[in-house]
Amino acid sequence: MDIIYEDEYFIAVNKESGIEVDNNLINIIKKEYTQFDNLYLVHRIDKFTSGIVIIARDEETKIYFEESFKNKTINKVYHAIVQGYLKKENGTIDISIGADKKNPNRRIPLSVKEGGETAITYYKVLKKLNEHTLLELKPITGRTHQIRVHLSYIGHPIIGDKIYSKNADIYKMKGFALIAKEINFVNPITKKNIKISIKYNKEFLIRLKLLEKTKKD
Repeated sequence: MDIIYEDEYFIAVNKESGIEVDNNLINIIKKEYTQFDNLYLVHRIDKFTSGIVIIARDEETKIYFEESFKNKTINKVYHAIVQGYLKKENGTIDISIGADKKNPNRRIPLSVKEGGETAITYYKVLKKLNEHTLLELKPITGRTHQIRVHLSYIGHPIIGDKIYSKNADIYKMKGFALIAKEINFVNPITKKNIKISIKYNKEFLIRLKLLEKTKKD
């Protein structure tokens, strides 16, 4: 587990696909980096989403981050490879979502009247590939599976997503092509602007290069 940012208040790690963001993640970090006494989760990303996870080093910082995520003062940027070409180069997906009563592990578009929660995602096309697209995504709300549900709803599911895509197996991926690529916010103590960014992991990069290559051929 790579630590990509560290100060006396919090750390940022680059989580691999397949690791749940719970106490198991904390235990993995503590086992590998014995200098940390206390670590506190302040937000989550899906088990099979890779990328940046912020972890507080004290309770005061934990409370700050939890309030900041709730108040939407922390900006998160994701990248994804999706099926097909979008009609617009950029746009907003504003579709409320909620739990699927038939499958508690799945989320579906659901009106607020029916128990759904408001969910908003901005997207921008970064690159057109061979029958696929590389997208930048900025979730304004933080609902469970939000980006995955939104992209599937508009007909452009993330490749490798076994829940929200009908042909995920053809990509032969450990997870799916969604990465928490960048995060920026104001440090609660120093008041300095913090911007943390990572490179694509190997699996994401392989799929990206393959789809770029087939487009040129």
